[in-house]
Amino acid sequence: MAFGLGAQTVDTVAVRADRAERWDQLSDNQLIRIEWAARTWSWPADSLTGRMMRTAMGLKRDSLLVWLEEGGPVGEVRKRVEAITQRRYQVATEAFNYTGDIRGLDLSLYWYGIYDVEGMWKLRPVRVKAELSEFPSGSGGLEFDIRTNLEQGSHFLFGSPVRLDSADLGLVREGSAVLMPGGQADLGSLTARDKMYRGNYVLFATGAVQGVGVDCPELRDYQLILGHRMGDRNWAQLDSLAPVVDSLSSCPPEVYWSGDLMGDGKPDALLYQKVPGGIRLMLYLSDAVPNEEELWARVAEWRMSY
Repeated sequence: MAFGLGAQTVDTVAVRADRAERWDQLSDNQLIRIEWAARTWSWPADSLTGRMMRTAMGLKRDSLLVWLEEGGPVGEVRKRVEAITQRRYQVATEAFNYTGDIRGLDLSLYWYGIYDVEGMWKLRPVRVKAELSEFPSGSGGLEFDIRTNLEQGSHFLFGSPVRLDSADLGLVREGSAVLMPGGQADLGSLTARDKMYRGNYVLFATGAVQGVGVDCPELRDYQLILGHRMGDRNWAQLDSLAPVVDSLSSCPPEVYWSGDLMGDGKPDALLYQKVPGGIRLMLYLSDAVPNEEELWARVAEWRMSY
Protein backbone atom coordinates (compact mmCIF):
# COMPACT_ATOMS: atom_id res chain seq x y z
CA MET A 1 0.00 0.00 0.00
CA ALA A 2 1.07 3.62 -0.58
CA PHE A 3 1.71 4.29 3.09
CA GLY A 4 3.78 1.16 3.71
CA LEU A 5 1.31 -1.00 5.66
CA GLY A 6 2.12 -4.00 3.52
CA ALA A 7 -0.18 -6.74 2.31
CA GLN A 8 0.82 -9.34 4.91
CA THR A 9 -2.08 -10.67 7.05
CA VAL A 10 -1.88 -11.80 10.66
CA ASP A 11 -3.61 -14.49 12.71
CA THR A 12 -5.55 -12.07 14.90
CA VAL A 13 -6.99 -14.94 16.99
CA ALA A 14 -3.50 -15.84 18.18
CA VAL A 15 -2.64 -12.20 18.73
CA ARG A 16 -5.68 -11.86 21.02
CA ALA A 17 -4.55 -14.78 23.21
CA ASP A 18 -4.54 -12.60 26.34
CA ARG A 19 -4.83 -8.95 27.33
CA ALA A 20 -1.17 -8.08 27.91
CA GLU A 21 1.15 -6.61 25.29
CA ARG A 22 4.20 -8.71 24.49
CA TRP A 23 6.75 -8.63 21.71
CA ASP A 24 4.62 -11.20 19.83
CA GLN A 25 1.13 -9.88 20.61
CA LEU A 26 -0.87 -6.69 21.18
CA SER A 27 -3.01 -5.59 24.10
CA ASP A 28 -6.80 -5.31 23.92
CA ASN A 29 -6.53 -1.52 23.98
CA GLN A 30 -4.13 -1.50 21.05
CA LEU A 31 -6.39 -3.80 19.04
CA ILE A 32 -9.44 -1.64 19.75
CA ARG A 33 -7.55 1.44 18.55
CA ILE A 34 -6.36 -0.38 15.43
CA GLU A 35 -9.93 -1.42 14.59
CA TRP A 36 -11.11 2.17 15.07
CA ALA A 37 -8.39 3.48 12.73
CA ALA A 38 -9.22 0.79 10.17
CA ARG A 39 -12.93 1.70 10.16
CA THR A 40 -12.30 5.46 10.20
CA TRP A 41 -9.79 5.49 7.34
CA SER A 42 -11.05 2.40 5.42
CA TRP A 43 -7.87 0.38 5.88
CA PRO A 44 -7.54 -3.44 6.26
CA ALA A 45 -7.33 -4.16 10.00
CA ASP A 46 -5.13 -7.24 9.51
CA SER A 47 -2.52 -5.18 7.65
CA LEU A 48 -2.48 -2.58 10.44
CA THR A 49 -2.10 -5.32 13.03
CA GLY A 50 0.78 -6.82 11.06
CA ARG A 51 2.60 -3.52 10.93
CA MET A 52 2.13 -3.05 14.68
CA MET A 53 3.52 -6.54 15.32
CA ARG A 54 6.64 -5.70 13.30
CA THR A 55 7.19 -2.56 15.42
CA ALA A 56 9.16 -2.62 18.66
CA MET A 57 7.20 -2.49 21.91
CA GLY A 58 6.80 0.69 23.88
CA LEU A 59 7.15 4.19 22.48
CA LYS A 60 7.50 3.11 18.85
CA ARG A 61 4.21 1.19 18.92
CA ASP A 62 2.49 4.06 20.74
CA SER A 63 3.76 6.58 18.19
CA LEU A 64 2.66 4.38 15.30
CA LEU A 65 -0.83 4.04 16.81
CA VAL A 66 -1.19 7.81 17.16
CA TRP A 67 -0.01 8.29 13.56
CA LEU A 68 -2.55 5.73 12.31
CA GLU A 69 -5.37 7.28 14.35
CA GLU A 70 -4.59 10.68 12.85
CA GLY A 71 -4.91 9.26 9.34
CA GLY A 72 -1.35 8.29 8.46
CA PRO A 73 -0.17 10.23 5.40
CA VAL A 74 -3.66 11.71 5.01
CA GLY A 75 -3.39 13.09 8.53
CA GLU A 76 0.03 14.58 7.79
CA VAL A 77 -1.40 16.45 4.82
CA ARG A 78 -4.34 17.64 6.91
CA LYS A 79 -2.07 18.93 9.68
CA ARG A 80 0.11 20.72 7.15
CA VAL A 81 -2.92 22.44 5.62
CA GLU A 82 -4.17 23.44 9.08
CA ALA A 83 -0.77 24.90 9.98
CA ILE A 84 -0.67 26.91 6.74
CA THR A 85 -4.20 28.30 7.13
CA GLN A 86 -3.47 29.39 10.72
CA ARG A 87 -0.93 31.83 9.22
CA ARG A 88 1.64 31.54 12.01
CA TYR A 89 4.44 32.96 9.88
CA GLN A 90 7.12 35.50 10.63
CA VAL A 91 9.49 37.59 8.59
CA ALA A 92 12.70 39.24 9.81
CA THR A 93 15.85 40.82 8.47
CA GLU A 94 19.52 40.91 9.41
CA ALA A 95 19.99 44.29 7.73
CA PHE A 96 18.49 46.53 10.43
CA ASN A 97 18.58 46.65 14.22
CA TYR A 98 15.38 45.39 15.82
CA THR A 99 13.91 47.59 18.55
CA GLY A 100 10.64 45.78 19.27
CA ASP A 101 9.79 43.18 21.91
CA ILE A 102 12.24 40.37 21.16
CA ARG A 103 9.84 37.89 22.78
CA GLY A 104 7.77 38.24 19.64
CA LEU A 105 10.42 36.37 17.64
CA ASP A 106 9.07 32.80 17.49
CA LEU A 107 12.07 30.47 17.46
CA SER A 108 9.79 27.40 17.45
CA LEU A 109 9.09 27.99 13.75
CA TYR A 110 11.14 26.47 10.94
CA TRP A 111 13.39 29.35 9.88
CA TYR A 112 14.81 29.87 6.39
CA GLY A 113 17.02 32.47 4.78
CA ILE A 114 16.61 33.75 1.23
CA TYR A 115 20.05 34.17 -0.34
CA ASP A 116 21.43 35.57 -3.58
CA VAL A 117 23.68 32.78 -4.90
CA GLU A 118 25.23 33.63 -8.28
CA GLY A 119 22.14 35.43 -9.49
CA MET A 120 19.61 32.89 -8.20
CA TRP A 121 17.47 33.17 -5.08
CA LYS A 122 18.09 30.17 -2.82
CA LEU A 123 16.01 29.04 0.16
CA ARG A 124 18.19 27.60 2.95
CA PRO A 125 17.31 26.38 6.46
CA VAL A 126 18.92 28.45 9.21
CA ARG A 127 19.10 28.72 12.99
CA VAL A 128 18.08 32.18 14.15
CA LYS A 129 19.24 33.99 17.28
CA ALA A 130 18.94 37.52 18.65
CA GLU A 131 21.86 39.36 20.25
CA LEU A 132 22.17 42.80 21.80
CA SER A 133 23.36 45.09 19.04
CA GLU A 134 27.02 46.08 19.00
CA PHE A 135 26.14 49.24 17.08
CA PRO A 136 22.90 50.72 18.47
CA SER A 137 21.27 53.48 16.47
CA GLY A 138 20.66 55.61 19.55
CA SER A 139 16.91 55.09 19.80
CA GLY A 140 17.16 54.92 23.59
CA GLY A 141 15.75 51.41 24.00
CA LEU A 142 17.19 47.96 23.66
CA GLU A 143 18.29 47.08 20.14
CA PHE A 144 18.97 43.61 18.80
CA ASP A 145 20.84 42.08 15.89
CA ILE A 146 19.09 39.13 14.26
CA ARG A 147 21.74 36.58 13.24
CA THR A 148 21.88 33.08 11.78
CA ASN A 149 24.35 30.19 11.79
CA LEU A 150 25.42 30.98 8.20
CA GLU A 151 28.17 33.45 7.38
CA GLN A 152 26.48 34.88 4.30
CA GLY A 153 23.94 37.59 5.00
CA SER A 154 20.41 36.84 3.87
CA HIS A 155 18.10 39.05 1.82
CA PHE A 156 15.53 38.34 4.52
CA LEU A 157 14.51 35.60 6.97
CA PHE A 158 11.28 33.64 6.90
CA GLY A 159 9.71 31.61 9.73
CA SER A 160 7.23 28.91 8.70
CA PRO A 161 5.02 26.54 10.75
CA VAL A 162 5.73 23.77 8.22
CA ARG A 163 8.97 22.41 6.79
CA LEU A 164 9.94 23.59 3.32
CA ASP A 165 12.27 22.06 0.77
CA SER A 166 15.48 23.94 0.04
CA ALA A 167 14.96 25.19 -3.48
CA ASP A 168 15.76 27.71 -6.20
CA LEU A 169 13.25 30.55 -6.03
CA GLY A 170 13.95 32.22 -9.36
CA LEU A 171 16.34 34.74 -10.86
CA VAL A 172 17.52 37.75 -8.89
CA ARG A 173 16.15 40.88 -10.53
CA GLU A 174 17.93 44.12 -9.73
CA GLY A 175 16.00 47.03 -8.30
CA SER A 176 12.55 47.20 -6.75
CA ALA A 177 9.31 48.63 -8.05
CA VAL A 178 7.73 51.51 -6.11
CA LEU A 179 4.01 51.10 -6.59
CA MET A 180 2.83 54.63 -7.32
CA PRO A 181 -0.75 54.99 -8.60
CA GLY A 182 -0.81 53.67 -12.16
CA GLY A 183 2.37 51.65 -11.62
CA GLN A 184 2.78 47.91 -11.62
CA ALA A 185 5.28 45.16 -10.82
CA ASP A 186 5.42 42.06 -12.99
CA LEU A 187 6.05 39.24 -10.53
CA GLY A 188 6.87 36.96 -13.44
CA SER A 189 6.91 33.20 -13.71
CA LEU A 190 9.56 30.78 -12.55
CA THR A 191 9.99 29.21 -16.01
CA ALA A 192 8.73 29.70 -19.56
CA ARG A 193 6.64 26.55 -19.07
CA ASP A 194 5.00 28.08 -16.01
CA LYS A 195 4.16 31.20 -18.00
CA MET A 196 2.61 29.13 -20.78
CA TYR A 197 0.45 26.93 -18.56
CA ARG A 198 -0.02 29.01 -15.41
CA GLY A 199 0.20 32.54 -16.74
CA ASN A 200 1.91 35.34 -14.88
CA TYR A 201 1.08 37.58 -11.96
CA VAL A 202 1.10 41.38 -11.86
CA LEU A 203 0.77 43.63 -8.82
CA PHE A 204 -0.50 47.08 -9.70
CA ALA A 205 -1.64 50.20 -7.87
CA THR A 206 -4.66 52.37 -8.52
CA GLY A 207 -5.59 55.76 -7.10
CA ALA A 208 -4.27 59.27 -7.62
CA VAL A 209 -1.57 61.65 -6.40
CA GLN A 210 -3.25 64.74 -5.02
CA GLY A 211 -0.36 66.71 -3.59
CA VAL A 212 3.19 66.88 -2.27
CA GLY A 213 3.63 65.42 1.20
CA VAL A 214 6.42 65.67 3.75
CA ASP A 215 7.91 62.21 3.20
CA CYS A 216 5.80 60.91 0.30
CA PRO A 217 3.27 62.22 -2.22
CA GLU A 218 -0.25 62.62 -0.87
CA LEU A 219 -2.33 59.76 -2.25
CA ARG A 220 -6.08 59.40 -2.72
CA ASP A 221 -8.08 56.16 -3.06
CA TYR A 222 -4.89 54.09 -3.11
CA GLN A 223 -5.43 50.38 -3.77
CA LEU A 224 -3.16 47.41 -4.48
CA ILE A 225 -4.56 44.76 -6.83
CA LEU A 226 -2.95 41.43 -7.68
CA GLY A 227 -3.89 40.07 -11.08
CA HIS A 228 -3.39 36.65 -12.64
CA ARG A 229 -3.11 36.91 -16.41
CA MET A 230 -3.02 33.99 -18.83
CA GLY A 231 -1.20 33.74 -22.16
CA ASP A 232 -4.10 35.38 -24.01
CA ARG A 233 -3.50 38.54 -21.92
CA ASN A 234 -6.94 38.31 -20.34
CA TRP A 235 -7.25 38.54 -16.57
CA ALA A 236 -8.13 35.16 -15.10
CA GLN A 237 -8.50 36.56 -11.58
CA LEU A 238 -8.10 39.84 -9.69
CA ASP A 239 -7.66 40.27 -5.94
CA SER A 240 -7.95 43.66 -4.21
CA LEU A 241 -5.59 43.56 -1.23
CA ALA A 242 -6.27 45.00 2.20
CA PRO A 243 -5.31 48.70 2.47
CA VAL A 244 -1.66 49.51 3.18
CA VAL A 245 -1.93 53.31 2.82
CA ASP A 246 -3.95 55.17 5.44
CA SER A 247 -3.80 58.27 7.61
CA LEU A 248 -0.72 56.94 9.45
CA SER A 249 1.11 55.08 6.67
CA SER A 250 0.98 57.42 3.70
CA CYS A 251 3.87 56.17 1.55
CA PRO A 252 3.30 53.71 -1.30
CA PRO A 253 5.04 50.34 -0.83
CA GLU A 254 7.56 48.74 -3.13
CA VAL A 255 8.24 45.12 -4.03
CA TYR A 256 11.30 44.13 -2.01
CA TRP A 257 11.27 40.51 -3.20
CA SER A 258 9.05 38.06 -5.07
CA GLY A 259 9.28 34.32 -5.70
CA ASP A 260 7.61 31.01 -4.89
CA LEU A 261 8.39 30.50 -1.20
CA MET A 262 5.86 27.73 -0.52
CA GLY A 263 6.34 25.69 -3.70
CA ASP A 264 2.77 25.92 -5.00
CA GLY A 265 3.73 27.37 -8.40
CA LYS A 266 2.44 30.87 -7.54
CA PRO A 267 4.53 33.89 -6.58
CA ASP A 268 4.72 35.19 -3.04
CA ALA A 269 6.10 38.62 -2.22
CA LEU A 270 7.65 40.80 0.44
CA LEU A 271 6.66 44.48 0.30
CA TYR A 272 8.70 47.29 1.84
CA GLN A 273 7.04 50.48 3.06
CA LYS A 274 8.20 53.62 4.85
CA VAL A 275 6.09 54.30 7.94
CA PRO A 276 6.37 57.04 10.58
CA GLY A 277 9.62 56.51 12.46
CA GLY A 278 10.80 53.55 10.45
CA ILE A 279 9.90 50.93 7.88
CA ARG A 280 7.81 47.79 7.71
CA LEU A 281 8.06 44.59 5.70
CA MET A 282 4.81 42.83 4.74
CA LEU A 283 4.81 39.19 3.64
CA TYR A 284 2.12 37.95 1.24
CA LEU A 285 1.65 34.23 0.57
CA SER A 286 -0.50 32.56 -2.05
CA ASP A 287 -1.23 29.24 -0.34
CA ALA A 288 -2.50 30.76 2.92
CA VAL A 289 -5.62 32.30 1.36
CA PRO A 290 -8.93 31.43 3.09
CA ASN A 291 -10.88 30.92 -0.16
CA GLU A 292 -10.47 30.59 -3.92
CA GLU A 293 -11.55 34.20 -4.54
CA GLU A 294 -8.29 35.53 -3.06
CA LEU A 295 -4.82 35.22 -4.56
CA TRP A 296 -2.77 36.48 -1.61
CA ALA A 297 -3.01 36.64 2.16
CA ARG A 298 -0.92 39.02 4.25
CA VAL A 299 0.53 36.66 6.84
CA ALA A 300 3.37 38.52 8.57
CA GLU A 301 4.77 41.97 9.24
CA TRP A 302 8.15 43.16 10.55
CA ARG A 303 8.64 46.74 11.76
CA MET A 304 11.95 48.49 12.28
CA SER A 305 12.50 51.90 13.84
CA TYR A 306 15.07 54.44 12.73
